[in-house]
Amino acid sequence: MAYPHLHFLISAPRSGSTWLAKSLNQHPEIMATEQRLFGDFTDVWPQKEGGHSLKITQDAYIRNLSGFYFFEELKLEKREFVREFQDFLIQQMTDFALQRSGKKRLVDKITPYSGTSERVIRNIRSRLPGSKIIQLVRDGRDVLTSGTFDWLRFNSTDTPRHAFFVEQVPGMQLDRFFDDSTIKQWATDWRDTIEIFQHKAPDIQVRYEALLAEQGSELKRIFQTLEVTASQTLADACAAATTFRQLTGRERGDERPTEKARKGVSGDWKNYFTRRDGELFQKIAGTQLETLGYAPDGSWINALPERLSLTRPAT
Repeated sequence: MAYPHLHFLISAPRSGSTWLAKSLNQHPEIMATEQRLFGDFTDVWPQKEGGHSLKITQDAYIRNLSGFYFFEELKLEKREFVREFQDFLIQQMTDFALQRSGKKRLVDKITPYSGTSERVIRNIRSRLPGSKIIQLVRDGRDVLTSGTFDWLRFNSTDTPRHAFFVEQVPGMQLDRFFDDSTIKQWATDWRDTIEIFQHKAPDIQVRYEALLAEQGSELKRIFQTLEVTASQTLADACAAATTFRQLTGRERGDERPTEKARKGVSGDWKNYFTRRDGELFQKIAGTQLETLGYAPDGSWINALPERLSLTRPAT
């Protein structure tokens, strides 16, 4: 199915994709949203406000629906039903978004669920060959740091980092921020979103760090890729409407550990990595750090401390 008005923004979680989507939405011809079409993923996650939320992709929903749907009455096999029904829904969802918004392009933001990156990109390229792909990349060490802080909003209430940053226990010292299992999950998921482009490049790659430095220029490149109006004046206006201050009411660098938009900077990982953390991250995703130019080799680990020295003031 070719659907030339539908395009994709793909990145690891905590890479700035929500920020970029909000910037794209400032353009009069682009609507960006999150539809979770592909990945065949279902899980239940705890919510900050209490209770739980179902996380499910559209293809997983349709696959499960096929167990109850009388598709035989449509003279379809199960596989045919799943594919045709999803094609129909993708078309209808795209038409709804564009007609309701009055815009020309729909950009679907995807931060693949753990273990689904390859399935996501395979489905986009095989089923929507006319769609453009924007790859957003952020230093994986910052992704790990941001993601670990983000988890403080939902779980890990019994960890030392929760006691230090959320409970703010007076006089507490924190000599390690991460734990091995957290590093393994975030490093692996970040690596996977990079590896899916090793054989075929995206239509455009954008760096989080470049957005911080020259947001307007980077937006202009994206607009050109999507074949919409791409004047620098318009791109700068879209950037000005979505600065860190505009979105949060704070200056970039003003840290709020449990806010979704925590700090809005690059390189903050240096404040939280120990030697052990660096060695484990390098083992899992060092090749990708080097390929993307974030670290020329593994020597970055040598500058890391054996232990952190974070301390809460005593009352």
